[in-house]
Amino acid sequence: MSPDENTSPNNESKPKATPIGNPVTGAGDIKQGTIAKFMRKRTQLVGFETGLNKHTQYAIEFLDNAIDALESWWWKTKRRPRLSDQLEPEVVEEVRKKLSEGQVDTIAISKQLERDIRAGKEVELPPRKKETLEERITEFRKFVTPLRTLLNKREPLVVMQLTEVQMPDLVPIDDEEGFKVYEFTCFDTGVGMVPADLAKFGMYLASSKSEKLRQTRGSQGFGAPSAFSDAQNTTGKPIFTVTKRFTSDKATVSSFYTTTANTKDYVGGPIDMDLPFNHGTYIRLYYLNIQYRRGYSDIYAEMASLLNSHVTIIFIDPYGEVRIFPRRVSIFPEEPKYAQPHPASIRIGEFQDLLRETPESDLRGFLTKAFCRLSPNKAKTIVNEASKELRRRHLEPITLQTPADSLSKTEVELLYRSFSNEDYIAPPTDTVVTVGEEIFEQTIQLAYKPDFTAAVTRKPTSGKGLSFAIEVCIAYGGEIKPATSAPMVLWRFVNRVPKLRDNSDCATWKASTLVNWRNYKVQTFDNGIPRGPIMVFIHVCGAYVHVMFKGQSKQALAEDEVLLREIKLALEDAGRKFRRFITRRETDRRKAKRAGILAMYADQFAESLVYIANDAKKKSLFDAETIASRIRDSISGFETSEEEEESEAETEEAELISDPATDDMDFSDIGG
Repeated sequence: MSPDENTSPNNESKPKATPIGNPVTGAGDIKQGTIAKFMRKRTQLVGFETGLNKHTQYAIEFLDNAIDALESWWWKTKRRPRLSDQLEPEVVEEVRKKLSEGQVDTIAISKQLERDIRAGKEVELPPRKKETLEERITEFRKFVTPLRTLLNKREPLVVMQLTEVQMPDLVPIDDEEGFKVYEFTCFDTGVGMVPADLAKFGMYLASSKSEKLRQTRGSQGFGAPSAFSDAQNTTGKPIFTVTKRFTSDKATVSSFYTTTANTKDYVGGPIDMDLPFNHGTYIRLYYLNIQYRRGYSDIYAEMASLLNSHVTIIFIDPYGEVRIFPRRVSIFPEEPKYAQPHPASIRIGEFQDLLRETPESDLRGFLTKAFCRLSPNKAKTIVNEASKELRRRHLEPITLQTPADSLSKTEVELLYRSFSNEDYIAPPTDTVVTVGEEIFEQTIQLAYKPDFTAAVTRKPTSGKGLSFAIEVCIAYGGEIKPATSAPMVLWRFVNRVPKLRDNSDCATWKASTLVNWRNYKVQTFDNGIPRGPIMVFIHVCGAYVHVMFKGQSKQALAEDEVLLREIKLALEDAGRKFRRFITRRETDRRKAKRAGILAMYADQFAESLVYIANDAKKKSLFDAETIASRIRDSISGFETSEEEEESEAETEEAELISDPATDDMDFSDIGG
């Protein structure tokens, strides 16, 4: 008997069920919540845990959004500015000078206040900014004033500023746990938001990419909402925004809180007004964290500037240092296309969802329009195979004209089985937009001025039903100093975004360790990563990466056989170019050494020749000094041009045939 049944031997009436949950109303115990409420308490899932990395996470989320906005503006606008090949150095210095005026070392001020308080001295706190909407608008005007030159040139621009502020009512100056309050500001000259988009901005899953995938930096729109949640949770201060659409005459100003009900609580605005910028978005917020240290947010901005060289990035740290990473190219990347689902990437649950949501009336339309690489003939084959199995079970067959919303559970399962058993052409590769070897090399050359640079861009391939491409670049020597740790050598990028955390947990790191670097005359650390005055950059691009991230923080890619193979092949290709460079340099050194030895003995050799030639002659026919001079003038690393050509041919043949053994090679010029 079920425990929910209420019967007795003397009562033959129908058993009555006992209500579950509330005995009066019958309501259940399970309560419905929102994603916002869940994530509000778990912002650490997307990288906002307390620590030095939290500073970087703020830079990551808003810099990525800003660059996305800049690219959207470039792709949408019909009035693109005429950009110079590079941002002029004189403009950079002018802006740097203006921005540096009035900057203060807020870290030094904070530490001095701590020392004074612990010494029992009276302290005078820096003036606190007023929090009225009018005062915030005034601060915005002051913020953009030093940027006037860049705004007038319509320069693709992102500015981030991080300042340590004193809020003793919130956190004591000498807080035992070392917490500090930071003001974070981000401004871009991107596409801007219309009021309807601004109303959704900062609310969970308010994303343009949540249903379809394409090669962009974000995925599900957790970044800015999580940042807003962390800021509100730790300081209780509202978010202040100014945004202006590139097609609008006025900017929209607002100050608000986001709520766990996926709504906004406005404390100021939204109001429309004229402000001194053409278009873009400005965000200011406060958050709590341990004291800032160099080597995190600043490094992220620097690395982001490398593969986003079409944008000027400015980062002002709490020490008051202004770092400008100027635009290095005038060409924006092509706009990526949305990746339509490929049959190879679809599981039965996704298949069922697509079937429920399809706007198509019949199976022909569903199969041919919901997926790429699925032709009408292939759709006919799929339906016919499913119908054969239905007939074996003595059920009515289906046809291409069968309504998509009329299938039974058995019909859907058999249709999917037939669907998944077919072979399909690989997905289209036009959804992948690479940086390109030329721009990759040019950017690294301008940034680090190495002695050697080689970039390799592999042809797009596919995995999990989505296309992707691998790009690598190796830079050596020049201003690159010998690295003291592996993360200083290997720099990972995914869709142009640097990945600074979870290094060893990422497929790009694993693939790098699979390369036998000694074959390319490179020493390694114990973990297999190259070492010395060398930098290795790996870029994975394509919509494919969104399904390969290991977590919502998007810091590491899962290990996939195709992905590992492509990275390894790209690194080996670049490694061969590097080995050729080292081999030629070693040859040049040998030539110089040989020439030096010959030149050193030229006089002695000439004297011996003259002595022999003039022996028993009444009059000297040859002059030793003249002969020695001619010998020195004719000295080269090879005695004959044929010998030099033969040596070069041997080197190229060795590179093409196989990688030579390197156990007895000298790595003294590479290792560190």
